[in-house]
Amino acid sequence: MLYGKKVIALCTSRVYDTQVNEFIRTLNSLLDHRKYIFFIFSINNDMYWEDNNVNAGTSVYSLIDFSVTDVVIIMDEKIKSKPVSGKIAADAKTCSVPVIHLDKDGDGDGEDGQEICINFDFEKGFELIVRHVIEEHAVRRVHLIAGFRDNPFSDARVEIFKKVTIENGIPFTDDMVSYGNFWAKPAAEAALKLVESGRLPEAIICANDVMALGVCAALAEKGIRVPEDVIVTGFDGYDEIYFSMPTISSVRCGNDTMAGVVFDTLMELFEDNGPEENMYTGNLPSGRIMVTPELVLNGSCGCPDSEPPADVYGRMNAGFYRYQDDIRRMFNISEVVQMSDSFEKIAECMKDDLLLDTCCIINRSCLCRENDYFSAESISMEKHFEEERILLYDHNSDTYDLRPIGSSSLAPNLKKLSEGEYPVIFTSITYMDKPIGYVCFSYNSCEMPDYLKTFQISTALGIGLGGFIIRQYQRYLNEKVEEMYKNDFLTQLYNRNGFFAAFQNLRAERAYEGQTVSLFSADLDGLKYINDHFGHDAGDVAIKAVADALRTSCPEGSLCARFGGDEMIALVFGNSPAGEIAAKISKYLDRFNADADLDYTVSASCGYCTAVFDESFDFAQISRLADENMYKIKKNRKDDK
Repeated sequence: MLYGKKVIALCTSRVYDTQVNEFIRTLNSLLDHRKYIFFIFSINNDMYWEDNNVNAGTSVYSLIDFSVTDVVIIMDEKIKSKPVSGKIAADAKTCSVPVIHLDKDGDGDGEDGQEICINFDFEKGFELIVRHVIEEHAVRRVHLIAGFRDNPFSDARVEIFKKVTIENGIPFTDDMVSYGNFWAKPAAEAALKLVESGRLPEAIICANDVMALGVCAALAEKGIRVPEDVIVTGFDGYDEIYFSMPTISSVRCGNDTMAGVVFDTLMELFEDNGPEENMYTGNLPSGRIMVTPELVLNGSCGCPDSEPPADVYGRMNAGFYRYQDDIRRMFNISEVVQMSDSFEKIAECMKDDLLLDTCCIINRSCLCRENDYFSAESISMEKHFEEERILLYDHNSDTYDLRPIGSSSLAPNLKKLSEGEYPVIFTSITYMDKPIGYVCFSYNSCEMPDYLKTFQISTALGIGLGGFIIRQYQRYLNEKVEEMYKNDFLTQLYNRNGFFAAFQNLRAERAYEGQTVSLFSADLDGLKYINDHFGHDAGDVAIKAVADALRTSCPEGSLCARFGGDEMIALVFGNSPAGEIAAKISKYLDRFNADADLDYTVSASCGYCTAVFDESFDFAQISRLADENMYKIKKNRKDDK
């Protein structure tokens, strides 16, 4: 329970699919939003039953907070992955959250009172259309175009076809079945083979609507009329069957009907104790609930056209109008996101009316430009969103601050979003099969025009943010390479190339034009002795100590460099007394020797020369003078010994 309401979590795929959208709209209209919060967790891409690879989009399911969720509804046939659906159900059951499966393959689990399956009776529905063709239209020469070979759904329809033909005195032979792989093109090819063989049947029964549409198109190209020359039927009841010529006879698996059965199940699950509270009764209805599909008769079998669903034209129109321009605008935003140089600019470019009713949350690790995000080891979907989440964009906010929202919150202002009369939708943002974050959609409708945007927005943001993260890491690598090129590895001072590059930039910028400049030349005393008696590691310690002394003693903005071996220089701008800087270097080394307690003493001879930084400044000449002073000091030290 959350904010005093029961939480219903729907796990599905592609909320913009007409069947999924129909289910959501119907169930949402039945729910009393004073008592229930409806959250939808959706992936955008298809998965396949035979493929056990779990794609990054499924990370959205890990957002479900089972501590506040009261029931989980899993649309298994839409997700099409047993490992994914099984993981959701297992997590729910571990937290004693009841699970309702829709069209789950296999037996339901009703023994523990936490899991139930509500399925369309596809076999019964398919038998309706086969019997109608054979028994009502008196067809004797009938052919089935099934799905894939050795596919359980396809095989089940083959068995039903075989059963009905035999019951009607039609001998069944294997050549009465072709395979169209549940898709239009292979189904059309199968139909053309029948035409070319000269064995065109009286009726072609297709295992789904997509294949039926493909078969009708292929027959029309050959001048074969439907239904005058051959009857064609489909199965599923997609909206497209009402817009073909002729309209397609089919079997409608009405998701509005399914939503009504789910609603009734929810009402049994929660005993209604009035508007203040719904209590979990402790058990779901046991076993498996079967929903019988509806026979839809249309022109392709010679029957009068059925009345299409009331909103079918609106749903079809949603797929054609306005969205090409939305896609163009969204991918323009995606390009700007990729080319941005900061997350602040990304948030600014997301302020577009296409992104109204949305907020975008990303993982904190995306902010780390030193992180090779997409080459890191894959993060399992159940772990990915455990790290701190960062709010990148919120349409309700005028400020940008990359605000953490915590690992327990799904979105900012979630309480306000939950007070609405429509579902809150969550979809992952992914790139290169790695989750980046997710988008929260809070539309004031369940209509297709809005739900189509969930795919456009999350996909475009994935491309944009993924490209930006890669470019950030590339910038970091370039800086590191440039730093390696310009800086000495041991001392982190400029090397010779880096020094002269910085020096030339200062000359070009004329930043210190006319100011006093001092060039220091520092040389470690007795490096050969240290290397010979204590080893080169000891020599490196001494070199680094002199470099640190030079850097810390010179004022900010000075150019310090190791020119090679134990030779170092510093270019100091301004009126800093050169003698005081040389004294600081000596004092630093005295403290170093006292603290380090080495078997040798680190000291340096430091000479300098002062000049004016103008067009007449000659680095080579100044450097030579500083070196001469340094060697004089070094010689005097040797003479004193």
